[in-house]
Amino acid sequence: MVEPMILRQLPALTVQLRMIIEGDERGGENLDFLDFLTGAPVRDRDLPLYSLLLLLRHTYGDCRDTLRAQLGRIEKLCTQFNNLYGDGPVGVLRVPARINIIGEHVDYVSYLPTSSLTFGSREHDMLMVFRPLDSTEINGASSLESCPPFCFDLLEGPQAHGGDFDEEDWISFLFTRPAPEPHWANYVKGSVFFARMKFGQSVQRGFSFAVDSTIPPGGGASSSSALTVLAGAAIRQVNHIGFTLEDLARDSSRAEWYLGTRGGAMDHNTICLARRWNSVHLSYADSRAERIPLPADTFRWVTFYSHPADKGREIMLEYNERAAVSRLIIPALLEDLLQADPDLCSAWPELLRSLQEGDAGAASRIREVLELLPESLALAQLEESHPRTYAACKEAFPALVAHRGQIPLKVRDLALHHLGEILRVITVVHLLREMGDASKAGVSETVLRCMHDVGRLLNESHQSLRDLYRISTPTVEELLRIVSSDPEVYGVRLMGGGFGGNLLALVPNEAVVRLLESVQSQFYRPQGRNGVKESLVMVSTPGDGLSSLDPEGGYRRVLESFNARWTEADRFRATACRVLDQVGPLERSISVWPVIVAAGKGERARRSGLQVPKPLAPIGGIPAIRLVLRVIRQNCPDGPPPIVIVSPATDRPVREALSGESVHFVVQPESRGTGDAVFWASQHMRGFDGLVLVVWSTQPLIQADTIRRTLSMAALFPEYEMFLPTVLVDRPYAPLRRDAAGSVQASMETHLERASPLPRGETNIGLFLIKSETMGAKLEEFRQRYWNTQENRYERPGGELGFPNEMITALAAHSAGVMAAPIADWRETQGIKTVEDLARCEEYLAELRR
Repeated sequence: MVEPMILRQLPALTVQLRMIIEGDERGGENLDFLDFLTGAPVRDRDLPLYSLLLLLRHTYGDCRDTLRAQLGRIEKLCTQFNNLYGDGPVGVLRVPARINIIGEHVDYVSYLPTSSLTFGSREHDMLMVFRPLDSTEINGASSLESCPPFCFDLLEGPQAHGGDFDEEDWISFLFTRPAPEPHWANYVKGSVFFARMKFGQSVQRGFSFAVDSTIPPGGGASSSSALTVLAGAAIRQVNHIGFTLEDLARDSSRAEWYLGTRGGAMDHNTICLARRWNSVHLSYADSRAERIPLPADTFRWVTFYSHPADKGREIMLEYNERAAVSRLIIPALLEDLLQADPDLCSAWPELLRSLQEGDAGAASRIREVLELLPESLALAQLEESHPRTYAACKEAFPALVAHRGQIPLKVRDLALHHLGEILRVITVVHLLREMGDASKAGVSETVLRCMHDVGRLLNESHQSLRDLYRISTPTVEELLRIVSSDPEVYGVRLMGGGFGGNLLALVPNEAVVRLLESVQSQFYRPQGRNGVKESLVMVSTPGDGLSSLDPEGGYRRVLESFNARWTEADRFRATACRVLDQVGPLERSISVWPVIVAAGKGERARRSGLQVPKPLAPIGGIPAIRLVLRVIRQNCPDGPPPIVIVSPATDRPVREALSGESVHFVVQPESRGTGDAVFWASQHMRGFDGLVLVVWSTQPLIQADTIRRTLSMAALFPEYEMFLPTVLVDRPYAPLRRDAAGSVQASMETHLERASPLPRGETNIGLFLIKSETMGAKLEEFRQRYWNTQENRYERPGGELGFPNEMITALAAHSAGVMAAPIADWRETQGIKTVEDLARCEEYLAELRR
């Protein structure tokens, strides 16, 4: 676990950072962390300091004034936290303001393939300083005077479900209670109550926190969702619950329903998934997020705050009216139209697929259908014509039904906005791709033309939001008139939920200052306000999503860069290992259960002249399995006794060799592969929810440092399911395959699977760390899928179930499946397969001990 920042150490830390900022010319916002730490003479004790500095530069840029300001902001927030909750260790989380380029009010639409194009603001964000508690209390404070401190208890929320959790349980809980009175604590309650219900008794600890935000509240840049995401991340971290950004975004969107709204996940996905210099194309039809480069050097996205979007009951009813019509009523009415026309009904799925690809003909035909929808419909009419849909509305939107049952709700206009926004997003995505190609080719005229076209589409989007969705206000329109009167503004539109909030303008960089002065003189000054000083104006470029502003965040960046540049592992391995050595051990609450695989037949070894089972082959006069057990115990002294898996052929001699050792033996009934051997061990481990350390007994050169660093990887990346140290070698036995970003995609086994060997590649060393529940579930799945009862074998190459290749390939399909890093020494791959290997093991072991 990375040592967190201690509040009493903060003044000295910020002084050191300021000194480095003023005097250091080596770094820069675009300098790779790995390059910097490898090339700079940074002492081990200074690694946390430089890691934090590099992270600040990466997050906010290399402007010294900006870095000084951000340091002061963090220091001020920590001082507030210290005054309220006392000294001690803290973590710091950051999330950006959500900027939605285009694709507004479509993230809760299911009947059409909608999408949005967003990014996270680099310049405007929300910070949270937090500390775990040994109680179930949640204590919150804000730097805003309008948000007073609060306290509540986790146990005030719904009953914990844990493994039995279903999202319908959360919805049922929400339906049984009225929407809470407006209070900023509700966003935190929604997140922690959702986590408590989902993760059950795993959520035992609360936390204290303080937040500071440069995102205007109620301004359409999603300050509320930012707080929801931060609270969701904090409650998971203090309870040691690993999570992916995708899972957190989805959970946070549901958690925010606690307030009585039923919005979508656009804000939360952007806040979690944003990346510097990229937009995020969120496709809601298939829950896909794609990052698309966004020009940042010559253009700026400027938001102007108009007036607060009132989050009182009437505006909540307005939001929920649009959500109810879009989610429930339009699909029901559309189903009637399709059922009345069998030809249209059969053609509809293909029309939707074509629409998603931007086909103009499909869009025209779908528009014709949507124009057949009624202009409006009252809920009282819906109760008569579609009682089941009405019942769903009453369950999901009880306040809307209670207060607007007789009022006609707009239907057709909302549908036409959805369709129009789909087409605008598709066009902007196409323009961004064209701009990317033009930028690489140095064709600036094409970039300029494309940005003007993007601006035109922003204008069209606003017209639709104003005329069809009816979420603008007179004040918003007055501000829009002032902004759009500047001839250098490419386009401007209302951004966010509406009824106030922000306007988003696309502006060339050189025109920003003049535009700000114009809006200040015509709009803000008459109100007695200063738009820039009061953060009513945000000038943004694309930045990162959820991240930690502490040494741990910097260490993660180093390892991510190391894996992305895995082909250069020999050059950077020492730096990566130094960083992992800073991380320290896992939390005590996370248990590690070692499993040593000593099964198999050993036929090839006997044919080579080896007279004993491979696990018992003597290295320096000590059986190989005892050397393995020795290094395991150096790193796992407090966990359950190691499991040793033996086969009928190795059972008796291995038991004799380990006489007197505190181990537990599991017998693999027949030699059906390493995966089958681990499967039988997993049966013994049912109910264990820690990490399993699987090690081959025939790898006597594995070093204690490598095990320790692998455990550090698990501490640094708790969201991942499996961890393995690797090494670059010629003709690897079980080569890994990575994508361009360094993410593991698959693993091949050249012996059983007859895969063609690579001249050089990355392979494991016979040591694997995996979450117990994941391992057990996957091995059960493989057993059911591949075991042929009649033939008593697996329907896999050689009739055996391999490990770890099946596991790696299956888990790599997930965004946080396998974390592999080439941190091992190449000699650690030397195992025992034949009698000739013994001499090499003796030689390499002597070298490693020098």
